Amino acid sequence: MTGWWGERGQSLSGGQRQAVGLARALLSNPEILVMDEPTSMMDMQAEKVFMEQLRTVLADKTLILITHRPTLLSLVDRIIIMGQGAVVKDESRTQVMNMAQTATAQRAAKIKGQG
Repeated sequence: MTGWWGERGQSLSGGQRQAVGLARALLSNPEILVMDEPTSMMDMQAEKVFMEQLRTVLADKTLILITHRPTLLSLVDRIIIMGQGAVVKDESRTQVMNMAQTATAQRAAKIKGQG
């Protein structure tokens, strides 16, 4: 099927193609949803809208989220950090975010002390 979007979505931007793929995944109303960098090709505004909509969809679902974007972590309750194929941390989002803030503050203080 070809339309204004072009054959195989050629006329769509990367973010638009990603949004179509995510919509297709959500149409089947899965109980468990696995998303790998779901907003990597979206701009900040599109990511914000996506997250707002996804929150309502996820109310009774399990989300497995693979991401490097801290903004997406607000979608999850628990964070598992992997390193070299092994679990490094398995904590609540709040605990992991607090540890990250503490580590960032310590690095900043160390750099400031060197300067």
